[in-house]
Amino acid sequence: MRMAGQLLFVRMSGRVPSAEFLARIRRGEIGGVVLYGDNFGPAGPTLLIRKLHRAAAQGRQPRLLIAIDQEGGSVKRLSGPPTVAPSEMDSAAVAQAQGRETARNLRGYGIDVDFAPVLDVGHGGFITGRTFGDRPADVATRAVAFAHGLALGGVVATAKHFPGLGYARANTDNARAIISASAPQLNADLLPYKRAISAGLPMVMVSTAVYPRLGIHVPAACSPTAVTKLLRERLGYRGVVVTDTLYSPAVNAYKPTPRAAVAAIAAGVDIVLPGGSTKTADAMSEGAYRAIVDAVKTGALRESTVAAAYARVLKLKRSL
Repeated sequence: MRMAGQLLFVRMSGRVPSAEFLARIRRGEIGGVVLYGDNFGPAGPTLLIRKLHRAAAQGRQPRLLIAIDQEGGSVKRLSGPPTVAPSEMDSAAVAQAQGRETARNLRGYGIDVDFAPVLDVGHGGFITGRTFGDRPADVATRAVAFAHGLALGGVVATAKHFPGLGYARANTDNARAIISASAPQLNADLLPYKRAISAGLPMVMVSTAVYPRLGIHVPAACSPTAVTKLLRERLGYRGVVVTDTLYSPAVNAYKPTPRAAVAAIAAGVDIVLPGGSTKTADAMSEGAYRAIVDAVKTGALRESTVAAAYARVLKLKRSL
C-alpha cells in the first residue's frame, strides 16, 4: 500500500543502506529517512542521501524527506551551524540568523527537514538545557525566529515536543513520563505552539509523555485528545504532524511499536517515527509498515484517515 509507506520516517542501520532497505524505498514502503551520527563519517551524508533519493526515483516514488536533529548545543548531529545552543540565542535576530545558517549547512548535504526548534519551556526538567528559555513568550519569539531562518534557507522546521516537555522529569527516550503539572501550567506553555502555528510552521512533533491534567492518559503521540482535539481543533493546526520515536519505554509500556504506529495514525498523526537502535531499526520500521497496512485491510484503521495524512505529506514534499 503506497500511502502507508509515505507515513513512515525511518532510521537506517549503519553507513551503507542494505539492498533490502533500498528495495523498500523503491517499493514505496519508506517515505523519509532520519539520519543519526552513526549513518555517516567525517565527510557527511551527501553521498548516502543521493543514493537514497536515487532509489526512490528508480521506483517512481515521491521524493524522500531526509531529516536530522540539529538543534544546537547538546543535540547536534553535524558539525557547523548552529554554532550556539538555543539558550544562547538571546534575541530573535540572533535566532533567525542561526536558523538561516543552519539551513545553509543542512542543505549543503541534501537534508531538508530539521527536527528543531524545541518549543518546550525550561522548568527544570530534563529538557531545560535544550530550550530557548524559561518563559513561554521568550521561547515563542526566539524559537519561531529560528524556524523562520530555517524556512528562509529552504529547510522544514519542526516544532517539538507538543504539548510540551518542560515539566517532564524523565527523558521519554529512556523512561515513562507522566507529567503532573496543572492544566493552567501546561496551557501557558502552549503559547510557543500558538505562535508557531500562526507563523505557518510546516511540521509539529508530538511527544510521548502522558498529561493527565489535559485529559491525555496515553502517550500524546497516540492520543486523539492531544493530536486531533488539542492540536488540530483547538489550536487550528493544519500542517504535518509527526511523532517522537515510538521505540521507547514511554510508548512500549503502553503498546508495542507497530501497534503504537497504528494508534498514532488513528489519532491524527501524519508521519510516525518507529525508531529503534541500529540493530532493531529495520524490524521496527518494517513492523510499523505492516501494522498500518493490516489495520487498513481489517478496518481497524480507516482508509480515509490514511489518505488524509498521505495528502498532507505529499503537499509538504511538493513544497520542497
